[in-house]
Amino acid sequence: MGVERANVQVGYAMMNTLFLREHNRICRILAREHPDWDDERLFQTARNIEIVLLIKIVVEEYINHIAPYHFKFRFDGSEFGNERWYRQNWMTVEFSLVYRWHGLVPDSVQLGGKDIPTEQTMFNNALVTDRGLGGLFEDASTQPTGEVGLFNTPQFLLDAERASINLSRLARLRSYNDYRKLCAYPPVTAFDQITSNPELQRALERLYGHVDNIEFYVGLMAEDGRPNSAVAPLIGRLVGIDAFSQALTNPLLSDPVFNEHTFSSTGMKIIKQTRCLSDVLHRNLPDSKRRYRVTMTQSGAA
Repeated sequence: MGVERANVQVGYAMMNTLFLREHNRICRILAREHPDWDDERLFQTARNIEIVLLIKIVVEEYINHIAPYHFKFRFDGSEFGNERWYRQNWMTVEFSLVYRWHGLVPDSVQLGGKDIPTEQTMFNNALVTDRGLGGLFEDASTQPTGEVGLFNTPQFLLDAERASINLSRLARLRSYNDYRKLCAYPPVTAFDQITSNPELQRALERLYGHVDNIEFYVGLMAEDGRPNSAVAPLIGRLVGIDAFSQALTNPLLSDPVFNEHTFSSTGMKIIKQTRCLSDVLHRNLPDSKRRYRVTMTQSGAA
């Protein structure tokens, strides 16, 4: 792929390959229905359709998976007509740190029934070509994950953790407690309010002395998780801010743009009929008869 980071890990390569196939598939459909369109219009229309597809999957599948709520979020681009669209994200550094969930990464993964050290899935696109997208997505869906938290980072990602802390210091980010207040959480006044783990409490007190000195990134990862959620409260609140004040303010979802004139009637139909990542995968596999398990939760079904 055209940029180095797109090849850095098999999961990234899987997603890029899948959405490249989907883009080309949509282009072929649009070309049949609009023979007067030039290549640029075909390319850009398919690209815009895919952006909306990804936002829809993020809201309806990913956010619903990690959020500990009983209700389900639903994507509807027509429901935001009174919003001021595309507010610039002023928290790019913070959001970059929020999503460094290295504790979720296991030391090894099961691919095609073989136990492979996760480090060997980096810069190794042969895993995609040898195993195929269907098998890889099923492997990923049945792979037990780790847990976000301190003292739970795979050895090969420790340098990334150090770089994360150095980045937050270089950017002079405010403290963990300051970000709790920003997100309408009460500031913590004792270490046991962050985590119930005595070992973590002692380590935080030894390093920082007082809870007000805890750095943003360290505090994020130190918090106890919530029931029925993949992440702790402050991470979850910041992810929600990202999803609903950034993703859903994409200009493609604005009232004058989210329509058939932008996407074509075919594009709107594709958006409406796409429910989840599994839909995108199964319409881009050479063997359409085989159904692979593609889910974001162990208890779900493809």
